[in-house]
Amino acid sequence: MKSTAKTIEHCQAELHIEAEQPEYEAAQTEAFKYLAGRVEIPGFRKGKAPRPLVEKHVGRDAVVEEAIERLFPDLYEEALTTHDLHPITTPHVHLEEREPPVFLVVVPLEPEVELGDYRSVRVTPEEVSVTDEHVLSALDRMRESQAVLVPAERPLRFGDFASIDVKATVDGQPFLDHKAVTYEVVAKSPMPLPGFPEAIVEMSGGESKDFSLTIPEDFRVTELAGKECACSVTVQQVREKELPELGDGMAQAFGFDTLEALRERVGADLESNARNQARTALIHKALEAITAQGHVDFPPVLEEREIDDLLAGEAKRYGYKTVEDYLQMASKSMEEIRVDLRPLAHERIVNGLILSRLAKTEGIEIADNDVDSRVEELLAEAQDKDRVRQILATPQMRESLADRLRTNRTLDRLVAIATGEADAVPETATDTGAASAPEVEDTNG
Repeated sequence: MKSTAKTIEHCQAELHIEAEQPEYEAAQTEAFKYLAGRVEIPGFRKGKAPRPLVEKHVGRDAVVEEAIERLFPDLYEEALTTHDLHPITTPHVHLEEREPPVFLVVVPLEPEVELGDYRSVRVTPEEVSVTDEHVLSALDRMRESQAVLVPAERPLRFGDFASIDVKATVDGQPFLDHKAVTYEVVAKSPMPLPGFPEAIVEMSGGESKDFSLTIPEDFRVTELAGKECACSVTVQQVREKELPELGDGMAQAFGFDTLEALRERVGADLESNARNQARTALIHKALEAITAQGHVDFPPVLEEREIDDLLAGEAKRYGYKTVEDYLQMASKSMEEIRVDLRPLAHERIVNGLILSRLAKTEGIEIADNDVDSRVEELLAEAQDKDRVRQILATPQMRESLADRLRTNRTLDRLVAIATGEADAVPETATDTGAASAPEVEDTNG
């Protein structure tokens, strides 16, 4: 094997690996033995047919592909050792030549993180204020959650729910066909098409209406974009929301004896949430300040994987089992969605790398007894304690708990530094080194 290596941008190395002819021939022999044992050729037992006959049966390309797949891992490991490279994840491999194989490999290496004089960062915390108006708004939202739909003997208004039959066609082809579907009439809603709620508002139960709408130019099915959609709608029933009275009766539905008790709890929760939001805002400002004065670089593959995770989470949040299912209903292409998610993915990786480096610089460590204490706290809240204890005892779960504890303590230290409440500056406080943190933590609170 011959190999060369050079460092390229964004914490990567480029390996050029050439397999020598004897290595390639040995890999072909192994590939032939493997394939010969998996095919049946009349007149021969498996694995006993001559090589030319086997190659004719499976095809020369199959032997070459199998040989290359068998050859690359060993060549790659040998090249890493030769050039003292330490990848953090799988590389990107391009086959430049097939016989004998020549590989161009981009190897992702440890990210680079420099915090600079992070102890000088200062952020003024946001003031927390919860007013009576905030409490009343929250109580109104709770009333909304207890609303029931009742028939309304009047035309549709925005905010109503209508039971409708709807048919729609584009160029004579079916576009929508639903019977007795419940539709919330929300002003300016783009569902199912822009203008639909405005077209049916003021219709009454039993009334039918035909109208046309223009499909948006950015519609997910590009061949339909910009075309006219002929709609036919029949309103079967109009229903409106009926809200409970704001009193002790509503409070009891939420487990409180009186409205005053509910009001106090809502106020306390709002204040707690406001403090958490203020803390999150402070953390993000502190991280932005550290990023601005420091340096963070990492292999692009980390960003692509973070986008994959964000996309999977978004699909799950909207109730889809797979990303593919979500994309079928989205109004944007995969590439457009990835472009939208890229800034958030980049920010999350940078923040995670900074926090990891900060934990190391500040000497934040989690001991086994810290994890044990957290396990006991979780068990105290659990109903099926035996089952939960069994789950929490697994090495993976204990490691996850330790990671979360470390992140929380690091965030606490970051807040203390940014507000000037931290202890005296340690000897390691000014950081100019590099460290890796491939696991990215979410700092959104």
